[in-house]
Amino acid sequence: MDLGGPEGPPVPPLFPHEIRDVCAGRPSEVACGRARVPPTEMGAAGHLMGGGPPMAHKSGQKRTFGELEARKNAKTKKTTGWRARYTGPDFARHSRVFADKMAAEAWLNDERILIERGQWKSPRVREAEARQAQARAITVSEWARRSIDGKKLRPSTRYRYEYNLRKWIAPGLGDIPLAQLTRLDVTNWYTELRAQVAREARARHRRGNEKHDGRGAAFAAYQVLSSILNDAVDHELLDATPTKVKGALRYEAVHDPVVLTPEQMWQMTELMPGYLAALVPLAAVTGLRNGELRALQRRHLNLDDPMRASVSVRGSASNLKQAGRYNEIGEPKTKASKRDVAIPSFVVPILREHLEQFAGPGPDGMVFRAKRGGVLHASIVEHNWQGVRVQVGLEGQVPGSGVVLGDPREVMR
Repeated sequence: MDLGGPEGPPVPPLFPHEIRDVCAGRPSEVACGRARVPPTEMGAAGHLMGGGPPMAHKSGQKRTFGELEARKNAKTKKTTGWRARYTGPDFARHSRVFADKMAAEAWLNDERILIERGQWKSPRVREAEARQAQARAITVSEWARRSIDGKKLRPSTRYRYEYNLRKWIAPGLGDIPLAQLTRLDVTNWYTELRAQVAREARARHRRGNEKHDGRGAAFAAYQVLSSILNDAVDHELLDATPTKVKGALRYEAVHDPVVLTPEQMWQMTELMPGYLAALVPLAAVTGLRNGELRALQRRHLNLDDPMRASVSVRGSASNLKQAGRYNEIGEPKTKASKRDVAIPSFVVPILREHLEQFAGPGPDGMVFRAKRGGVLHASIVEHNWQGVRVQVGLEGQVPGSGVVLGDPREVMR
């Protein structure tokens, strides 16, 4: 077989797969074309890297690259798909299954073109590169949404994550590609966040309704961002988290409890609406949180023996500012929140009278139920609680977040 001579143009080098075909006595079309082998010498095996005998089209033409195989159902014998396969320049077999024959032929044609242009890579390598490119293109906001959706969170915690993403994280960092997020980006964002929450706190103070100095809001937002980016590291989208601001995750809320005198507690009990009156002494002597009080059911109160009376905390009502979410009762805030708390004997008669007049029926009846039944709305408790505080002279005595049931805890002296 003449591989070229001085009178002809220089013959370009053969691809590895062409060398294999020549060595096997099956010169490919490309190899034969470069070697100027007459078509008659190509023989019946003149297909390019088909990895098997040439396959004929319905018209009788032989396939020059790769193979197509109909996949049939074992019972019905009907064609359910087509498998396209070929031997690549790496001498490995590569295949893919398609629903129709045209798609399989198009894939083989694309693979052949990549080989002829010298741009071919293994399909698996290309798929991995495509996934990496897609990961590099995802933004912080897009990943944050996926991360939050994939977490197993209590309703109140999920609301806190979504709120911080919407209000603080997305406006400053949301459009940045996740793979391009740097420590400097996070540091600059956190610096602006601290300044913004401080401005809002000063504005609230001027309006006379100061609740906090803003440090808690900055801590909560940074905590959410840190959790989201740690998820990205776990999913190998980042090599390391860029949330490295020193001191950003160190925050201790200052809660200075108001110590109620017996006179103040009884005054507040009398001023509360009848269906909420028993809530005051129960909260004062047990320190239960707002959500824990609203989640109490009859079976959680053990009042048979006044000297050994107790309340079992087994759940917490959601406190979300979303329609319909106040009726959800989930797990307590922490594992340690599941506890039994002693009730002083003088509170037992108050609770018994309350159960007879206002609580829901049966063991699962709500102790403090809404007027229409069901879980009591958090804002109703807070509104009435704040109102009676003012009337007994407790307004303005607690800095920061003010008096909220269970946070800070109110105890009776």
